[in-house]
Amino acid sequence: MKIIHTGDLHLDSPFSSIDPSSSEKRRGALRAAFSSLVILARTEKVELFLIAGDLFDDECITKDTINSLVKDMASVPECRFIITPGNHDPYSDSSPYKLIEWPENVFIFNTEQLSFLEIDSLNVRIYGSAYMGKTKAPLCNADFKAKDDGKINILLHHGDIDVPGSSYCPISKEVLSQSGFDYVALGHIHKGTDILNAGKTNYAYCGCIEGRDFGETGYKGAIIGTIDKSVISLKHVRISSKRYEVISQDVTGAHSFSDVAYDIAKSCSGFGDDTLLRVELTGITSEDFSADVDILRQLIPAVSYLEIKDSTQPMLNLSKLKEDKSLAGEFYRNLESALYSPDEHERQIATLALKYGLRAIYGMEIKA
Repeated sequence: MKIIHTGDLHLDSPFSSIDPSSSEKRRGALRAAFSSLVILARTEKVELFLIAGDLFDDECITKDTINSLVKDMASVPECRFIITPGNHDPYSDSSPYKLIEWPENVFIFNTEQLSFLEIDSLNVRIYGSAYMGKTKAPLCNADFKAKDDGKINILLHHGDIDVPGSSYCPISKEVLSQSGFDYVALGHIHKGTDILNAGKTNYAYCGCIEGRDFGETGYKGAIIGTIDKSVISLKHVRISSKRYEVISQDVTGAHSFSDVAYDIAKSCSGFGDDTLLRVELTGITSEDFSADVDILRQLIPAVSYLEIKDSTQPMLNLSKLKEDKSLAGEFYRNLESALYSPDEHERQIATLALKYGLRAIYGMEIKA
């Protein structure tokens, strides 16, 4: 039996971390990635297409995207699409899962309790359950016992593994090892894993098919391969058309952005038009140092999106500033406790506030 295992597609995700124009392009790329995955299913004669939750973001999903989904799935009638709703697309009275007429080859789990679907022609039994809201309690451990009758047993699950106390239907590896499932197709974690083992049970997170922000770097994809009762042969394949990447550059000692722009561009020379790139600047610089994304964009024209995150700190005479009677001194004194806070995040925010606040006070150009 040939399968595709995917999940965490988050169709119509807002992509709020980038500008509106790029965001709209990314939403289109995400829809196209799913269509590409369906084409792969047709080409590879996939019989079982497993979607492990968060197929879409229910607060953002549009009618056009739903129509596209239905059309894609109906285009491969010989493939069965099995869906378990996740925490971003829970099954509810207002959910497209309930309101839309899905093709006959689509099956959607619609109860919080574990249930199963048997497909005799494939000698397979697929277990699953649905989120009915944004969180889901752990399932009873007694439910995690697949029937031992020669059928291939698959669990389609959206949740955490070995995270006690999680709000997202956690399962322990110990329970998995005693479950009797041949394969557990997991969703919820956006970074894909290798095919792992808990006892005789194989399991894996498929990851997302397109990164949505700079916390999801690298190429993304899905899992494809074959499963039978004795041999499981699965692998990750790339689906994403774009990738997010982050480069960190220490620019300590720089007096102007021009001093370091060529070195930064050299570090980014391997990225092309399939890359959305963030350059993070760190280190101690002169007070008048200012990052300039326009200069860098001229040096790295190939990337499809570019931004700079300036986390440098100005080299200041803080003791002198503390005694300063001007507005700059007063501004520093108001920030001083936060600058030396035991909380790292608070220190970072205060440092940036000091940097940009002083530049504003001194009438200097501000570029983030």
